[in-house]
Amino acid sequence: MNEQAIKKLRWKFIKISMLTLILVMLSMSGLIYIVNTSIAVRNISDTTYHIIKNNGIIQDAKVIYSLDDNIDYTASDNEKDEHHSYDIMDFFQEIVGSNGDDFESSKYGFATRYFAVIFDEDLNMSEIITNHMNGITKKYAKSMGEAALYSSFDFGNHDNYYYQRASMSDGKQIVVYLESTITIQQNNRLLFSALSLVSIGVLITFFFVRIFSSRAIAPEIRNAELQKRFITDASHELKTPLAVIKANTEMGEILNGENEWTQSTLRQVDRMSGLIKNLVTISRGQESEKAERTNMDISAVVKETAETFLPVAQCDGKEFKTEIDDNIHLVANDSEIRQLASLLIDNAIKYCDDKGTITVALNQKGKRVILKVSNSYQDGANVDYSKFFRRFYREDESHNIDKGGYGIGLSIAENLVQSYKGTINVCWDNGTISFICTLK
Repeated sequence: MNEQAIKKLRWKFIKISMLTLILVMLSMSGLIYIVNTSIAVRNISDTTYHIIKNNGIIQDAKVIYSLDDNIDYTASDNEKDEHHSYDIMDFFQEIVGSNGDDFESSKYGFATRYFAVIFDEDLNMSEIITNHMNGITKKYAKSMGEAALYSSFDFGNHDNYYYQRASMSDGKQIVVYLESTITIQQNNRLLFSALSLVSIGVLITFFFVRIFSSRAIAPEIRNAELQKRFITDASHELKTPLAVIKANTEMGEILNGENEWTQSTLRQVDRMSGLIKNLVTISRGQESEKAERTNMDISAVVKETAETFLPVAQCDGKEFKTEIDDNIHLVANDSEIRQLASLLIDNAIKYCDDKGTITVALNQKGKRVILKVSNSYQDGANVDYSKFFRRFYREDESHNIDKGGYGIGLSIAENLVQSYKGTINVCWDNGTISFICTLK
């Protein structure tokens, strides 16, 4: 893994970590908000139910409008206000709805701000009852009461009020509006505070994760640089003895004539030189520096590259076909596209069945350019194609080198395709194996 790959892995880790943190913090904040809102709504519901149970009259209530002026609503004020400490058991009781608070206590009576509207059997307003509410007019109470009366829900909220509707024992309808501005504001503040804390926490975490992850990958980056330098230096050092071996062998052929031993030595020297070249290509393939890319006619490049392999295929007794659409353009680098096409075509020729067919196709679908190189391969039915892009992998486990190649050509092709943010896949169907590259 080179430096660029390590840095990509680092940012991938940061993204996953931050996404996980955001999801966890939002889930916890949402749960706290939901529990708090549920407790508040349940308390409001219990309060409005208590008011309805007492026909809209609790401590210190007064009737501001009634069809019967002789009715006297006088609340009792003999209840003792007892202090009750709030502990963890009260919290869990509120969650499950089993809090045993007495709503008739004076602390609830004086603290409760509500008004009630009573409608007779014909749904005409008959009474308006207020408790510590200023500015509640007959017109406003009637409009609010009728809105709740004809609502589809018996319990709900409107503006800064929560209402509950119920039928009374005498057939009348009562609507209780409980003023809940403080509760709503508290819930909103809790939500905004939670979101603010999540945002601040994410920013702080991102800052520290970025610093610590940079320090964590520093040794790996140094190792990757040392590995790349070793491959480059070793390749340079190996070139000299290989050149000497080749020169001595060729001189021996001049003096003593060719034989199978000298030819074998030269083949292995060429093979070793090619292997060194490809190792250097791999070590540099994912470097941060990218080759200059311009808008180019990729059809012409692939066609020219394919034509250079036509004599090779014909010498091997194999049919070579091209299906390349004209005027396909892509922002790319000429040498990279030539190398990609060469690797795939060379691989297809080497592993094509005797007297088989190699096909090079290029077409465009939307913004995607698709390069497909196929060859005959009758024995490909039970092959694990997922391993083909591993470096030095051979489908022949004995690593027979009669067909040439080093087992790294497809790995280099994969790196080239990924540099274009594309994909490369391999598939087999009806005796034909195809390598499909999608470039963007």
